[in-house]
Amino acid sequence: MMMIRIRNAITRVRRNESGLAATEFALLLPVLVFLFFGLVETATAMTVNRKVAIAANTLADLAAQSEFVLESEMDDLFEGVTGIVEPNDPSGMSLRLVSVINDADGDPIVHWSRDSDGNTPYTAGADYTKLEDDTILTDIGSLIVVEMTYTYVPSITNHVMSSPIVFHRKTLRWPRVSPRVQLCVAVDDCTT
Repeated sequence: MMMIRIRNAITRVRRNESGLAATEFALLLPVLVFLFFGLVETATAMTVNRKVAIAANTLADLAAQSEFVLESEMDDLFEGVTGIVEPNDPSGMSLRLVSVINDADGDPIVHWSRDSDGNTPYTAGADYTKLEDDTILTDIGSLIVVEMTYTYVPSITNHVMSSPIVFHRKTLRWPRVSPRVQLCVAVDDCTT
């Protein structure tokens, strides 16, 4: 008799499914939450990457559309490009605008350069070794190069991810109006 009661109790426990859905939900909830926030962060990071590419292309395009760029206009160029990355935090952005020319031996050198902090990242006349193909330069022309770095700190998962995501972008443009884009202090005081 006791064995029959034990067997009936085990059968009832096996057939009882009243808490099964709650148990399955409790097991799956952390996985679903992780997937949801992972997808949100991935989509946001992809959007930031796209904005970085657009910002670098815009800066290179704006600089390549002129015969000369005034030093007083540099801050406006950099500020306008910074607006593309917003509403993300633009403090993690570093921009460099470089004009590259060939020297007498046909090697790429820096014609002029400026960065978003108002500094000269590369000295005029210094070798420029960051071109993947040196043959894209002509003897009389220049090449506008934008080097952009953006450090993105995820807003939701920054506690899980210990390091930020760093996006690097390099964009090249040939000048459109003249063979070389000059950097000028004033209209009559330009680089050679």
